[in-house]
Amino acid sequence: MAGMTFPPYMSPAAVNCGRLRADIKGGHRVKIAFKEWAFICRALATGRQTLVLRKGGIREEGGEFRPDHPAFFLFPTYFHQASETITQEARSKLQEVMAEQPDSGILRLSHFAEISEAIRVNNLRGLLSLREFHIWSDEAVKERFHRWGENVLFALILRVYALPQTVDLPMRDEYAGCKSWVSLEEDVRTDGSTHVLDKNEFSSRVQAIRVALNAH
Repeated sequence: MAGMTFPPYMSPAAVNCGRLRADIKGGHRVKIAFKEWAFICRALATGRQTLVLRKGGIREEGGEFRPDHPAFFLFPTYFHQASETITQEARSKLQEVMAEQPDSGILRLSHFAEISEAIRVNNLRGLLSLREFHIWSDEAVKERFHRWGENVLFALILRVYALPQTVDLPMRDEYAGCKSWVSLEEDVRTDGSTHVLDKNEFSSRVQAIRVALNAH
């Protein structure tokens, strides 16, 4: 098997996952955001991508990523985006993504996600078999897998929701830096949010990801 599937949520604050999911559908307050390049956030928001692959940032504790939060907003970042790390198909959308960048000093939230599964993948063949579920190039996946001499990555299967309208918050200095998780200054309600993918399509993708990983 390519990796081990952890319990869906690892944080003590997320022990009761069923209750959290019910709250999300009925309108839940979320205060955590997950930083990711804007073109990846766009792929998640449009349903093109279901996975996030994460190694860890230089400001993570111990330099290692931990999937500690069950639900979070997507925090699009525009700094250090590298077009060579994504597929040719995805590069054609870069101008559209950059046109969506808000004014300086604004954090614009439009989507949030919950972790369906967090999988620690320690097999490169298994990781590369997931290419249809994301827009990273094979070269970028290989580099991230081997980075820092540690042949492992987290693959997060995300259930993504669209907010009924975008929410603009002040961009704060403490949000800066190479880290995955940000605690927002204020919590934001998710009332009226809708699934990006319907239940059948999402379930089909989750099953396909499991099959691909188990094959290696």
